[in-house]
Amino acid sequence: MKIEKLDSHTSRANLDEIFCIGAVPNGGYAGSCMLAATRAHVASRNQPDTLTAHFEFPGRTAAGPAIITIDDVKLSRQLSTVHITLWGGGLVIHAPWTTPSVSRRVVLAYATNINFGTFSGISMPTGFESTPAAALPPLPDFATLKAKDKDGAGEEVKMPRAAAQVQRSLQNWKFYESREGALTPGVLDMWIRTAGGERIGQGALAYVVDSFPFNLHTFIAAQEEPADARKGEQREKSQERATMWFPTVVMNLEVKTVLPEEGVEWLAVRITSKQVKDGKFDLEVVVRDTEGEMVALSHHVAMTVSLERNTGEKGSSKSAL
Repeated sequence: MKIEKLDSHTSRANLDEIFCIGAVPNGGYAGSCMLAATRAHVASRNQPDTLTAHFEFPGRTAAGPAIITIDDVKLSRQLSTVHITLWGGGLVIHAPWTTPSVSRRVVLAYATNINFGTFSGISMPTGFESTPAAALPPLPDFATLKAKDKDGAGEEVKMPRAAAQVQRSLQNWKFYESREGALTPGVLDMWIRTAGGERIGQGALAYVVDSFPFNLHTFIAAQEEPADARKGEQREKSQERATMWFPTVVMNLEVKTVLPEEGVEWLAVRITSKQVKDGKFDLEVVVRDTEGEMVALSHHVAMTVSLERNTGEKGSSKSAL
């Protein structure tokens, strides 16, 4: 996630359309750009690692230039907290970089940075680690998955061609799910890697936790019907899914450990939802490495709206969700 530092508290990002869902850049990708600006901002304090981040999405981002401003909340020896704003519309090439009454705050965030390498304290196992929810999905034959898109246990999720033209951000990932469906009712367990073969680095974690396969809904939905009935219902829901957009209202990220400097090729992701009701739903995301080490936790509040809300004309009164 590349950013250009403009002054002590301002950076510029160029939101690439390849990260878009419809006309709107993925929220986790925009968040990753904001966290990259934060890392640059606190670089002199030797606090390069995001510990927590809280994102609010009051408006729609757009592909192209964006301005990121940072306000210091508390800078201290062990951890520093900042408030981050991503601006869109009415941007100018000189300070103050935005235009009053024209530019819009489209993403707001708080982030706390530390140095994982120097942070120390008490560690102890918890009861969660002995529960089924803490177990990794079955380890696949990674070489076979890469070569053939499937192995004895899992296979790559294939997105409908028509949907792929809209869901461009999802094409940056390879998602691999169990060939038997949900291993646990209401839970999606999957392995992911980048579509281009790049390794996944620390700076991409906000994007990781906001990237889901096209058929996510078929895993988190209740599965009380017979298998044949579920297949027919899933086909119907997939057709409906192609007309829907799931904009994030709030996203929280907690980073548990630092990935190797060179990044990793594979991550395990578990996704659950407690309730989908009246066009609103929650998601809980757990990210682990191939050894089972917990990498990140995330919680989302999102909405279910027509895709037309995404691709329609933006206006001053219609830019909010």
